Amino acid sequence: MTTRLLIAVFLCLFVAIPALAYPKPAPVPIRPELTFRPGPLRIVRAMDGNWYWYFTYAVVNRTGSDAMWAPTMVLYTDRGEIIESGNGVPRSVLREIRDYIGDSMLETRTEIVGTVRQGEGHARRGLAVWPAGRTDVNALRLFVRGLSPEKATVEHPVSGDPVTLRKTLQLMYLVPGSVTRRGDEPVPEHPHAADEDRWIFR
Repeated sequence: MTTRLLIAVFLCLFVAIPALAYPKPAPVPIRPELTFRPGPLRIVRAMDGNWYWYFTYAVVNRTGSDAMWAPTMVLYTDRGEIIESGNGVPRSVLREIRDYIGDSMLETRTEIVGTVRQGEGHARRGLAVWPAGRTDVNALRLFVRGLSPEKATVEHPVSGDPVTLRKTLQLMYLVPGSVTRRGDEPVPEHPHAADEDRWIFR
């Protein structure tokens, strides 16, 4: 009985130590950050016959000085897809989706890179698009990097080399039913999103 108890305690510690060792962003920002306002995540079938996820957002600078905005937005699906915004998306599709939304001020991934001036009146509005390689998707996670300068360095578990992690915003979505039958209805936030950290290092 004692041996089994010791083994159980050892296993618990073995699992818990890596989790505790992995860094988490400070609960209160240690340096000024850009304000991110996510819009809806939707899916559309473009004129080329392919499906695309698209997402609109606004970024506001209240840091006290002009700031650079060069976002990285990566979409993970529960089918194992890892897609960076803009990759594999023709320019004609970007124009088509922007025209469909009806907002000529939306900037694509390459267009929006640059300085965000201070104040609400200088907010930048962006459009992120990903090819939907699979449409039998039930859950998605969107990771947005570039809002915060906070970072952490950890040791690679295999090579031992230092790895830099950056503070990243995590958004979670759950697809009820068939995604291709949603029409223009946004994909809702995952009901368990509040149970996980909104800000992470990755």
